[in-house]
Parts: sequence; structure tokens; C-alpha cells
Amino acid sequence: MAKSSQSDSRLSREEIFSIPAKAAAQIVGITERRLQNWSEIHLLKPSVTRQISERNNVRLYSFRDVLSLLVVRELLRQKFTTSQIRKVVVFLNKQGYESPLTEFTFAVEDDQIFFQYEDGTWAGSKRNVQLVFRQTLNLRLLREEIWRSVPRPRTAQDKGHFERRRKVQGHQRVFRGTRVPVAAVIRYINEGIPEREILAAYPTLTRSDVRAARGEAKLAVG
Repeated sequence: MAKSSQSDSRLSREEIFSIPAKAAAQIVGITERRLQNWSEIHLLKPSVTRQISERNNVRLYSFRDVLSLLVVRELLRQKFTTSQIRKVVVFLNKQGYESPLTEFTFAVEDDQIFFQYEDGTWAGSKRNVQLVFRQTLNLRLLREEIWRSVPRPRTAQDKGHFERRRKVQGHQRVFRGTRVPVAAVIRYINEGIPEREILAAYPTLTRSDVRAARGEAKLAVG
């Protein structure tokens, strides 16, 4: 069993991590519609807001958000319903926990969900819990799953260049070191979307990437 650790050496990467709904859904292995549904029923909403224009904001998922989504996925795999999970989240929210799905060790036993407090005690719908759990959710493994699913940190040589990678965006061209399709940014450019809005919508990109895509768009027109 494991809990989120403040001493994780990659904490700074986690703090700046933010991805759009489509990428979050891909990591978790669900549809964007289902992800939207989880937001609508207040199970979990994206916590990062980026302003891309005066009247337009985009909502992004932080690392902790995605980790929470993976906990939900694992609980669903244990045959719990979103309603059951939401009751646990609401209960812990009322106790003052902002992100309970990543602040607790969770365990399942039969048809019950349990969570462990910092003093080591377990709580759930059964009283005086003294069980040896067959299944606990290992947050360390879920954290590793996120990092395996996202591109490695980009280097200066990556910026402004494209590539194709197996099992990434259907093998279409993406910006090197990202999962962002080149075609998606070219569509923005052709629609006259300003560079600052493109960069806000795709925070992993740089001005060099947009300039490279702009060059591709001009070639296509020519």
C-alpha cells in the first residue's frame, strides 16, 4: 500500500503537469464523454484554469486530478459504482480534504470501500474495522502509469520539430516529445487563432512549435 509522498523527487514535474480532457481520458482509458459525466456529477473536476483569451478559459487536469481519476478507475474495476465512490469523496470533502482520492490509502473488501487515516486507522461503512485487506490501491504504481503515458521532458532539440511514434495519435505526425497532433495546430492557424491562444490550449508547445506549424500550413496552401 502507498500514499502520496511530498518527498517524491519529481514533485516539481507534478506541480507543472496539466493536460486537456482528451489526454486525461486517454491515460485513464475512458471516453471524453464519460470524463465529462464524472465532472458533471461532481465526482472529479479539472482543477487547472488557463485563460486563453479575454472571454475564453480552458480547464485542464493536474497530475493530482489524473491520479484521482486512476483511483476511480481502479475502484470501478472492483465493481463499485460511481455513486458509491462519490459518497466517499463527498464525505471526505466535508471533513476538509480537498483531494481525498490522492490523500488516502484506499482498500476494498467485499462490497465495501475503506480509507486509512494518517494515524493508521481504517474507516468505512463497517465499524471497528480490523481486517487484512486483500486489495489496496497502490498510488506509487498509478503514478508510474501516468509518467509512462506522457511524453518524456522535451529538450531544446525537440522544439519546432515533428515526429511519428507508434501507438501515438494513430501514428500521425505530432510535435516531437508531445502527443499534440501537428494537424490540430495547423487547423487553429488556418482559422486565424492567435499564437497565445494556441499555446494556452496546448501548454506543452512553444513558440518554435507554432512557427514550425505555421510554415507547414503555408506549404500546404502553396
